[in-house]
Amino acid sequence: MLRFMGLLFGSLLGLLLLVPASSAQALEITQVRLDKQSFEPANGELINVHYQLSAPAQVSLQIYDGRDLLVRQIASQAELAAGAHSFQWAGKDQAGKLLPAEAYRYTLAAKAATGEAVIHDLTDSSWGADVTITDISWDAEEKVLRYRLPEAARVNIRIGLQNFGPLLKTVIDWVPRPAGLNQEPWDGWDKSQAMDLSSHPKLKIIVDGFSLGRNVILLGASPKTAQWLKTMSWPQQRRVVTQTQPKRMHFHSQQAMEGRGDVEIYLELPKNTKLKNGIPQLSGQVPVRMQVNAKDKQRILDRRFEPVFFIDGAFTFENEVGFLPFTWVWDTTKANNGSHYITANLRGYEGNFGMVTVEVNVNN
Repeated sequence: MLRFMGLLFGSLLGLLLLVPASSAQALEITQVRLDKQSFEPANGELINVHYQLSAPAQVSLQIYDGRDLLVRQIASQAELAAGAHSFQWAGKDQAGKLLPAEAYRYTLAAKAATGEAVIHDLTDSSWGADVTITDISWDAEEKVLRYRLPEAARVNIRIGLQNFGPLLKTVIDWVPRPAGLNQEPWDGWDKSQAMDLSSHPKLKIIVDGFSLGRNVILLGASPKTAQWLKTMSWPQQRRVVTQTQPKRMHFHSQQAMEGRGDVEIYLELPKNTKLKNGIPQLSGQVPVRMQVNAKDKQRILDRRFEPVFFIDGAFTFENEVGFLPFTWVWDTTKANNGSHYITANLRGYEGNFGMVTVEVNVNN
């Protein structure tokens, strides 16, 4: 029996010796996480990106801004062993300067001595989807708008009037905000400071947002406007997009960051219009001309838009084909004498808007 067991053991050992040695562990980056999602570098805070390597490799951390442009890269000085590692970032760009308060995305790249390379990038699989925003409220006493986000998102808040009334104010224009309860200050007035809307019975609050993704870092205090570097002293490098989505109208995440926001418009009345206490005095047929600020003009001309006019919050005129400048003639003889508000909206087909209101006095 002992002899039989010895022969069996020897046979198995021979078979094991014939099996080739297993190949090297495939290179993977796993268990990627942040120690926190937001931090304030101006107060000396840092953020850590933790990860696991399945095999030895050289690793680098890339930080991209909202335009998908590289603003910072931190690389390991030598090959790292398999196991747990982390990168620390102080919120500075490639030139060592503090970046503006905004949302940034990070990726990790690893390369083994064999030449095998992998990239960990959650951007295209986790960002850009519309988010469901809840608990929207307006506190007229504290002058604060409140809302709740299910995840970090880029948010737009506009104020309008119900029953197909005009848009009157953009409170924030596609800026990053963290998950949870957020609040925004608003003085209750329209964009043109012509109307106090804080207690208007038809007040409408419109809050939209799209997700920033699972690899987002929120740097600094919540910005009031979208921010990006105007100049870079290092070679421009854009993140490689791995997944694309079909073009959709009003899908704001697909718009370039620089062209996503609203536009500045204004109204011109005839040059001979008389003023009383600073308020235009109108009578008869009055041409009302809509103009767009020079910095926004080409951007809006490159996209389809339509001008819409309202009197005292009620729809009055719309032209489905927009051109600039656009003139609408208001027959004031059909309005009661006294104070009125002319509101113009420029309605872009890709979700960009312009809004302006002028108080006038009709005296026919």
